[in-house]
Amino acid sequence: MLNVRQAVFLIPAVVEVARRRALFTAAGIDVTTAIVASSHAQQQDLDDGRVDLAITATDNLFAWNAAGSDIALVAQIETTTDLALMLRPGLPSLDDLDPVRLAVDAPANGFAIVAYAMMSRLGRVPAQYEVVEVGGVRERFEALTQGTVDASLLAPPLDELGRGRGMTVAIRVHQLTPSYPGLGVVASRSRLEARLDEVAAYLHALDAARRWLREAPRDEVARELGSAGFGPSTVASALATAPTSLVPSDDGLKALTRLREELDMTVAGAPDAADFVELRPLRVAGLVPAS
Repeated sequence: MLNVRQAVFLIPAVVEVARRRALFTAAGIDVTTAIVASSHAQQQDLDDGRVDLAITATDNLFAWNAAGSDIALVAQIETTTDLALMLRPGLPSLDDLDPVRLAVDAPANGFAIVAYAMMSRLGRVPAQYEVVEVGGVRERFEALTQGTVDASLLAPPLDELGRGRGMTVAIRVHQLTPSYPGLGVVASRSRLEARLDEVAAYLHALDAARRWLREAPRDEVARELGSAGFGPSTVASALATAPTSLVPSDDGLKALTRLREELDMTVAGAPDAADFVELRPLRVAGLVPAS
């Protein structure tokens, strides 16, 4: 059995399905998971070869590669990430708050870019909010719960848990840009040279899980994910965002570039978003035609 090491913030639904339905085992791999506290930790794990791949916001690749990494996007596991700008318990809106303490993972990349665009859509200029570097989604959730920040981006299942703890949704990503891409599977290009077959096997298992999410009866999916601790809203999101393939979305990559341009946050020295994509693992897995 081959081992594949992944770095994630939370276990996505499609990965949980692959694990619970023994699809990784069927693909001949054993998957080891490292739960990380920040995107910087993911970057370091990838650069240092401690993991074979990571599941992360594709926007991170602008800053990571401009800083000297050589990390590629090998798959996209959902049509979009159902991001919500959540407000701390007891704060129904941002109307009477100035400045707003906005929690992010890294201030210049990842979902922070979406948060800034959402603040702009809500009528807030940068001078009206304070960016607080807190860490990954678990850390941001705890900061909101404790009231040490006022707003931050959350995604399923933590947005659902947050609503249960009195948090309020200010805006969702589909109100900003419906084509915002879902989480990406990324890997160091040098690591791919040595671990191409293992990464391809991993993607083959994810594709089987993706197909099951799209084809299985809804109540069966709800039972499977519910037994893993996913709530009803998170199950609904997983079903709604299950893609037709793992191939990264061209429209999604364009949306990343457009958001940065609108915010005047393009990264000097970063590759074009289209150049992030490396389809060899999907080809080896038989999931896209050979070139």
